[in-house]
Amino acid sequence: MSYLESADNQGLLRFLNKWYGAPKSPSVRLTDVSAAPRELVEWHEISAQWHGAITSHNYAITLTELKAEDGKIPFWVENQGNWVWAFDPNDEAHLVYERGPSDEQPPWTPTCERLSHFLIHATVLEAILGAPAMKVAQRISGEWLDPQEENREFPLPPWNWPARGSRILLGKNWLALVHPSDDPKAGHDVILAAITPEDFAWTENTPEIKWRSYSNLRDYTTDEPLPW
Repeated sequence: MSYLESADNQGLLRFLNKWYGAPKSPSVRLTDVSAAPRELVEWHEISAQWHGAITSHNYAITLTELKAEDGKIPFWVENQGNWVWAFDPNDEAHLVYERGPSDEQPPWTPTCERLSHFLIHATVLEAILGAPAMKVAQRISGEWLDPQEENREFPLPPWNWPARGSRILLGKNWLALVHPSDDPKAGHDVILAAITPEDFAWTENTPEIKWRSYSNLRDYTTDEPLPW
């Protein structure tokens, strides 16, 4: 997944072609979107090439439904509607803000990402959460997470969703979502994602880790529910 290290649309397109296959409708161009930021329009055009298949968990608000809310414009929503991301229409840099779940309407909190980087980050996270093959483990020690030849840190800031300190690792043929366990002293929880179960062959060399396997591929399933 080295092409994601550049964190730009060219790298994203190469990733999407590998992960989802060739686009269904190449070169989609949207019209009547002059009020939306250019980078958001470009992302929707990319998504349309795969007929929306690149979002399977959280989702983007359609461009025609964008509207201001407390000075910011929400554009991305967690699947339960509890977490929302927005941009400032008066900020040319289009920094992203977020709101988490709360009994009262909380203020928008700035993240460390521009809109263009957020959209790439969110798309890769969607690929992990909707992957054809997954392995999940909890309370993994920090040593396993140290950068190795087989994995590199995604060059974007950690997220507060699905848990504070969530970050992505890039392997040769796999991705990983990593965040501190509920008890931070216990280590980290990890979701590995790949196109086929065979991409996880290397985990056989980690007998100390109890991996649970999930897949939507035939003959490779488990009755255990997914951890989200």
